[in-house]
Amino acid sequence: MTLGDHGSRSNQRSIRRVPILPPDRVRTLPFGTGVTLLRSAPPIVTDLRAWPDRPDAKQLRADRVEIEALLRRPASS
Repeated sequence: MTLGDHGSRSNQRSIRRVPILPPDRVRTLPFGTGVTLLRSAPPIVTDLRAWPDRPDAKQLRADRVEIEALLRRPASS
């Protein structure tokens, strides 16, 4: 955003398409593998761990049940 002399504002946005990882390479990644994308780094191929295998799985499960219950509740007016 740019501020002009009299307080006027202007926004400019540009989209730049840069190839990061060929689609055929993404399709052939093994199950349990993810790709982390950052603006300042090349793609990072990451091994993912299933959340039920984590040490805090019991807490994650309880949190999920609580959040799902909140989402099912009717919206208040």
